[in-house]
Amino acid sequence: MNESPYLTHREILLNGMYGTAYCLQQFVLHQLDPYRYAFDIDNHSGGFDGRHIQIYKDMKQWYWDNGPASVGFKEVAEIIQSRRTQQAQSNLEQLRRLREMRPEDYPHEPGENQLEAYRSDVELHEWFHRKHVAKGDIDE
Repeated sequence: MNESPYLTHREILLNGMYGTAYCLQQFVLHQLDPYRYAFDIDNHSGGFDGRHIQIYKDMKQWYWDNGPASVGFKEVAEIIQSRRTQQAQSNLEQLRRLREMRPEDYPHEPGENQLEAYRSDVELHEWFHRKHVAKGDIDE
């Protein structure tokens, strides 16, 4: 392997918006900070096709051989981390605004049950917050 897999697969790692790409992104974060970002390949490998499992293996081997200062790794990892932290913080800010709002003031579509729409939006933001915390994107 002559080129860093973090550079070779940069597009997937930074812009992939599908399940396996998200798993690879989580693995990069795990390599960056294994105490903050959990990752266990056994929980994901069933969803990896041959191409994506090879990307995982290449990143694992490259990191093992070259360490955290290797070409491409730190930049890709920090971009992923920054984006995920921003998404988590944005979701938390929206959740806080919703919680501060009176349900009766919640903007809703005509014909929509305002209170149900409010509760649904709060529950959705709470769900995303739990996911962000579980992935290590933000602290509780």
